[in-house]
Amino acid sequence: MTPPERELTRDRERTRRAVLEAAELAFEQRGAKASLAEIAALAGVSKSGLIHHFRTREHLIAQVIEHSVSRTWEEVRAHVDLAENRPGKFTRGYVRAFTGGSEYLTRVASPSGLLAALGTLGAAEPSEALQQADARAWNEAFDADGLPPGRALAIRFAAEGLIAAMNSPYLTPEQLAQAREELLALTEVDQP
Repeated sequence: MTPPERELTRDRERTRRAVLEAAELAFEQRGAKASLAEIAALAGVSKSGLIHHFRTREHLIAQVIEHSVSRTWEEVRAHVDLAENRPGKFTRGYVRAFTGGSEYLTRVASPSGLLAALGTLGAAEPSEALQQADARAWNEAFDADGLPPGRALAIRFAAEGLIAAMNSPYLTPEQLAQAREELLALTEVDQP
């Protein structure tokens, strides 16, 4: 690829990501009322520029779901401490990301966040193929992490429950910190 072609590709990727992130925010804030024109304006592109990347509203919604899935992986990986060379490293990153370490995950998983907003768009669920592939990838990552499978499942879903309760009157910041520490402690397995 020649340098000008590479620049065009990077510009296309930047524009695409900007549109996806703008769509996430617009859907969170306005739900089904968010228009393509509003999303384009938030992204700093023309409506025709948006349509160049996402030919229909349904295509954009499907891509927002895929982007959110991908971004969740990025957020968890960003919270994995590479210096922790013992079982549970990935699970600890997951706990950190899902218990307040990731602003993105806290925002999208809140009761008024992106996941709830997607339900108002008639797109509450990603495609079955995407769900199956994503579930398989998460299961493989947790299975490879070296923790007993039942323990990893309990920790994983407890962290997801905590993020859903965050910023509600049902979970104080002190309780969140306490639960996070307990979950992190559960990731430590005795070495022989």
